Amino acid sequence: MDFEALQTFITVVDEKSFTRAAERLNLSQPTVSFHIRHVESYFDATLIDRSPKRFVVTQTGEMVYRRARQVMGVMEKAKAEVYEFQHQLSGTIHIGASYTVGEYVLPSLLKQFDDKYPAIDLRVQIQNTERINRAVQLHELDIGLVEGQVHHQGLSSTPFMEDEMVVIVPEQHPLRETDSVTFEQLQDQTWLTRESGSGTRAMMDSMLEAYNIRPSKLITIGSNHGVVQGVKEGLGVSFISRTVVEHTQAEDLIMSIPYIKIATRYFSLVTPVNEEEISNHAAVFIKEMKQFLSF
Repeated sequence: MDFEALQTFITVVDEKSFTRAAERLNLSQPTVSFHIRHVESYFDATLIDRSPKRFVVTQTGEMVYRRARQVMGVMEKAKAEVYEFQHQLSGTIHIGASYTVGEYVLPSLLKQFDDKYPAIDLRVQIQNTERINRAVQLHELDIGLVEGQVHHQGLSSTPFMEDEMVVIVPEQHPLRETDSVTFEQLQDQTWLTRESGSGTRAMMDSMLEAYNIRPSKLITIGSNHGVVQGVKEGLGVSFISRTVVEHTQAEDLIMSIPYIKIATRYFSLVTPVNEEEISNHAAVFIKEMKQFLSF
């Protein structure tokens, strides 16, 4: 079977006109008529009852039309699959992520991408926001996914997910023993925090300064999980991402403090500001990421 002739038959039926089909396919009208005769010869049946003033698809023609569309659909799918196989991307993407994003957001995105582009190697580096931004700036990483602000020269940032910062308090803690926490009771508490350069640390520092809260001690822990575990053990209170709390099954530690409003921040995609410096592989990853996260 001549697939070009079959496509011509489908177009003629869709357009209900030999002339319009010829224009749509950029063919001459005699060529269109030749294709239709070829299909009718193949099936040994009249598929279109036609005359200068009449155009009617026969019952046999309707049957062939339905099957022809199925056949052409399968062929287009096969063509796309062959093209994708022959032009499959390969190589390596170097991705940097700050701790919150890298531990709790990135894994599902990596799975989605790896299923679609198995020939691409994914190299992931998890560091605090400052280090990831610096590595993208120095082209040691193709892209970064961070939770803090981006002020480095030559970098562009695009928010892709909203996140809340919440206060978590040990189950056995003096703040939980009162119906209404006073401003004085918030003073001189031990706060568990991430290291300098972390987006989470920047949010806590900003919060303490904004509400004029005076810690008695800051205990620095280099991971989100460590901070949550420290609060669970009664080491102190903290101001941390709701995403982290939910993924560590620590929602019971969240406490509403009347003097501290829940703060919102954004996770951001970091790339070189010059788009020509973004590799093709990284561009594909960004495209898939935008579709997956709908931003």
